Amino acid sequence: MDHNKRYDIALSLSRELERELGDDLVCCCLYGSTARSEDTQWSDIELFAVTKKEVKSRHFLIGMIPTGIHIMEEKRLLHILENPGLDWPFYAGLMANLKVLSGDRLAPERYYEKAMGIPEEKFKTALREKLSELVFESWGRIFSCIKRKKHEDIYCAVIETLLEMRTALCLLNGKHVNRDYFDGIKETFSFEKKPKDYPKLATRLWNCHDVAAIAKDARELIENFISLLKSEEILSN
Repeated sequence: MDHNKRYDIALSLSRELERELGDDLVCCCLYGSTARSEDTQWSDIELFAVTKKEVKSRHFLIGMIPTGIHIMEEKRLLHILENPGLDWPFYAGLMANLKVLSGDRLAPERYYEKAMGIPEEKFKTALREKLSELVFESWGRIFSCIKRKKHEDIYCAVIETLLEMRTALCLLNGKHVNRDYFDGIKETFSFEKKPKDYPKLATRLWNCHDVAAIAKDARELIENFISLLKSEEILSN
């Protein structure tokens, strides 16, 4: 399936949803690689719809292409965007990258403005509240794997650590990223507030498969992360 076919399917699905929901649909949008015209023959089709009432999301296959319409009630979306938490970086970034196919074409822009209008202290409060769910458990898992000699699991723990640190840095800086996986982590390299030597250490950890080197860089990264959190008064000294 080529890009034009994938886009036509997305457009058809959005129009079907618009006919079904009528005035209850705020907008139906395309996102991901198809929206960016970067899709390949293996890419999925990702739609995001905002509704005035709760409607169940839909996931199915078209041929062998995973296709999803993630549907969210406007009230819930606004709550996520205006009250930062672990989901805020994803949905803020989503609002910045939606391609409207049907409905109110200005809706994502309004939602994005709300997301980016949050006071800095509110982000810091969210990070303090969610810190126990970020970085430290997955970082500890790296060393548990080493201790138990489960070296085949170390790399998964490294990835979890780096992805969770990305989320933590988004909250600390009140910013989002626009990409997944390592591309999203690289976006946080330009953030003002980040651990010392973060780009270098994160890049080495992502690419490294040597146990001793992972242990050394992981220790240094967590020490620098803790120093950052203390300097920003997220952790007490």
